[in-house]
Amino acid sequence: MGDVAARSLGAATKQLACNMIRMLGFDQVDLPPEQWQDQLRGKLIELLRMPQRAGVPLVRVIEEVDCGDYTRQKVCLLATDEVIVPAYILRPKNVPPPWPVMLALAGHGPGMCLPVDLLPEGADRQRLTVEGQRDYAVQAVRQGMMAVTPELRGFGELMLPDAATKNGNTCAQLAGRYAQVGRNLLGMRVSDLVQFVDWLSVQPDVRGDAICATGNSGGGMATLFLAAVDERIRLAAPSCYFCTWADSILAMDHCACNYVADIGLYAECWDLAGLIAPRPLLIVAGETDGIFPIEGVRRAYGHLQEIYAA
Repeated sequence: MGDVAARSLGAATKQLACNMIRMLGFDQVDLPPEQWQDQLRGKLIELLRMPQRAGVPLVRVIEEVDCGDYTRQKVCLLATDEVIVPAYILRPKNVPPPWPVMLALAGHGPGMCLPVDLLPEGADRQRLTVEGQRDYAVQAVRQGMMAVTPELRGFGELMLPDAATKNGNTCAQLAGRYAQVGRNLLGMRVSDLVQFVDWLSVQPDVRGDAICATGNSGGGMATLFLAAVDERIRLAAPSCYFCTWADSILAMDHCACNYVADIGLYAECWDLAGLIAPRPLLIVAGETDGIFPIEGVRRAYGHLQEIYAA
């Protein structure tokens, strides 16, 4: 009986997603595309409960390392809520500034060290590679871009010091604490990233019209939400995240950092991705990805194509 009851609970939560009204879904409102985007973007920012920003943040350099064909700085940004957010910045030596920028966002795992190819002591490089982690910040700098890899809250150096880790992160405890005080973990991550964009936009060695973002899994989630919120992201390439809520987030076990209260009442994942239109958007998905099933990705992509066409 227990197994049957549990399966019925899982089916019921998935059915909630299938029955959503989506009050600001693209196909549910009679608005010009740009006006629809404005309304949904405003609602998304409200649901993410991002704190108000206060001008360009302070960024301080901690160390600098010569890596041959590029330099690597470790910096820290003082966020609006006074959290110290570390990041790596890679700058190419063989291409003169100003540079286009790639925000290379890490997913669940050791954190920002992976995109810059700094694996923690004792880490299994082959295992991490098989699981989908790549040195995409290094790849970007070797293509002539500045690469910026901030730490996302709950990962790496921004894990809670007083909370038990689950799968190498403290997302669950951090998400719960933010929910208790009217914040949202994903919203706080996006807020940090927007503040990095604020800082990048005024740097003389940066092309402010060419700030891009990519990331895998949790980094893909951060990429999509950042580009949906901030139109200064000129190109986005989220990997292994884009799917329907019904086939992924509400169909199986996912980290607590994936959830935003009430978001399903207003939009599906393809609606949020539609906020990026007409900017270039590359969706990367795995055909055998067990938590973002390819059938759901293709369904969501079909709806997204309709938004881009409009």
